Amino acid sequence: LQKRIEGKMLATRAQIIAMAVTVACVAPRALGFSVSSLAPVRGLSSTSRLSSLAKYKSNPLRLSTVQAAKAGRATLPLRPCMTAAAEPMTDIVGPAWDNSAEYEAIGSDAFNADLQKVEEMTASIKKACSSISLDALDDISVELLVSVSKELNEAIILLANAATFCSCELSVDGTNDAAKGEMARVRALSSSLTQASQPAALALRLCPDSVAEAYIKEVPSERFSVEHSRKLKDQTLSLPEENLITALSVDGLSSWNQLHSSIAATMECDVGGEKMGVAKAAALLADPDAETRENAWKGINQAWTTHQEAAAASLNSITGWRAETNKRRSEKAGRKVHYLDSALHSNRMTKKSLDAMMLAVDEARPLAQRALKLQAKALGLEGKMTPAHLMAPPPTAPGGKTLSVDFDAGIKMVSDAVSSVNPDVGAFVNKMQAERWIDGRAGEKRSPGAYCTKFAKSRNPRVYMSAYSGTFQHVSTLAHELGHAYHNWVMRDMERAETSYPMNLAETASIFFETVVGDTLIDLSETDAERLQYRWYDAESAVAFLSNIPARYDFDCAVHEAREGGKTLTPSFLKEEMSKAWTKWYGDALTEVDDMFWASKLHFHISGLSFYNFPYTFGYMFALGVYAQQEAKGEDFYDAYVALLRDTGRMTAEEVVDKHLGCSLEDPDFWRGSIRIIEKKIDDFEELVNKIH
Repeated sequence: LQKRIEGKMLATRAQIIAMAVTVACVAPRALGFSVSSLAPVRGLSSTSRLSSLAKYKSNPLRLSTVQAAKAGRATLPLRPCMTAAAEPMTDIVGPAWDNSAEYEAIGSDAFNADLQKVEEMTASIKKACSSISLDALDDISVELLVSVSKELNEAIILLANAATFCSCELSVDGTNDAAKGEMARVRALSSSLTQASQPAALALRLCPDSVAEAYIKEVPSERFSVEHSRKLKDQTLSLPEENLITALSVDGLSSWNQLHSSIAATMECDVGGEKMGVAKAAALLADPDAETRENAWKGINQAWTTHQEAAAASLNSITGWRAETNKRRSEKAGRKVHYLDSALHSNRMTKKSLDAMMLAVDEARPLAQRALKLQAKALGLEGKMTPAHLMAPPPTAPGGKTLSVDFDAGIKMVSDAVSSVNPDVGAFVNKMQAERWIDGRAGEKRSPGAYCTKFAKSRNPRVYMSAYSGTFQHVSTLAHELGHAYHNWVMRDMERAETSYPMNLAETASIFFETVVGDTLIDLSETDAERLQYRWYDAESAVAFLSNIPARYDFDCAVHEAREGGKTLTPSFLKEEMSKAWTKWYGDALTEVDDMFWASKLHFHISGLSFYNFPYTFGYMFALGVYAQQEAKGEDFYDAYVALLRDTGRMTAEEVVDKHLGCSLEDPDFWRGSIRIIEKKIDDFEELVNKIH
């Protein structure tokens, strides 16, 4: 479960499966990805309420909007549509999306026709690939590879579309048995399609350079994906072995992810004597009342403690599977395949870049801890700050107000803010609402969190929020997910093989949208109390990305190393390792640690990809660097920004940064530049806290 790094939760297993689509749509034959190894939804959401250097020096792209607003002429509906109240408004209703243009319903004629077509194409691909011999790749038919590639791409589009539809249905009703059944069907078809096309995928990865170049000449849009896949050439196993891994993962590796999600979906928490589901309990972690937050956190952890053996078995099996697979690949490659290699390859970055980033983050530990201590001071919890309060909303200062905004006003707020960058961006936000591509209703059966996904056939995005309530946090989350949608939108005319971007670059547009909206609100603020509310999320982001995510990374390293060493991951061992990681990164800013975080955080149990953590911090810090370019580029920024977004699917992370920012990710100074921006935000936050509290 996830949404914001410290609480809003990512879509559950259903959404993860649905994104088999986005990754698989990008030439899996070239990438060598198993269609059933299902990657995450574009909504890898994080808490980032960023503010850039523009706060410290007016941003010319937003200046006219801000000046007009302060003169009473702007359309930005800050005050008229924001209602002051002692508590957030409770009668705000989020919108319902309309997905009928894709399919009328689960099991409709069009839905079944698409999956039937996938079955037929799978049989056709299997027959075509039966003639491929991996022992005679010098003479392999390039024409055959191109033909298989074309048919496979068509099959994946249909399969992806159905998967996304099932995912959307399960998001609004996790008990929808029809959607569950069809999602299981999609998983089975994904596995069959992967196995059928595996000979072509492996042939393209293992063939001589001359054959690969001949293929790329015929399908130039796949150059990057083919070349990137071929980096794994030496560790690729035989066709029977690769197919066996794919087949067994459906009811083996992936089943542990499904088990964890099922437990989370049906778990009952005792929160202060009231029984409720984990989604409702998690929402209370952002409640204004400290006692309510404590009760929610304790209730969630107690519920997971009841299921700790199952959660430990999940982690033990997932990491054990990876360790054994890496062992086999190491034997094939004649070198050690490190447990980080897969994550680095999928994020298209080098270990040197990761090390440079983590060095800068480690140097910034005191900064993140200072931010959390300031939050504790503002909350009146100095010396009493526990993990229960990491999602706490900003306190209402004397004379201050708690603000809420209805959905139409929230959309207009986002639209007007991003229109200051370019009118086309605001028009896109309005289109998302007009087309009913956003769902923000409340309900007990809904998946917690927020995410963005898209339908593969129409290439139209969707945004999901579990329960839009009108708080500033939700407006910011809405902006974040609309940023993801915009990233997809500006790539919709590109070849599909060039439109799948890695997780670490996925936050570029989402955090940008958040930042523009947040900075606009800060510029429009008339009191320190208002500014403190918005600056609160800068502090929260610093804690999330510079403390929480690094703690997850360290824990992940520890458990992978333990499994490689033959150790069984027991609940007591996992608690101990999580306590070590939290103690290191949070220091004395917390009075206790969350030693059950390994069980409650879905990310550790996602079977399709490993180290679902460091890309968040990468995205946060990278987005800061991109946002800071506005001032330098001025009126040329928008075109340059869109060009950067479009390159995220056809370059490595290092190449994107070198081309568009003129910097090196492997240099710690690049990351230290982002830390300096964060430090200025925390300095500003500290000044406000000391002034008001």
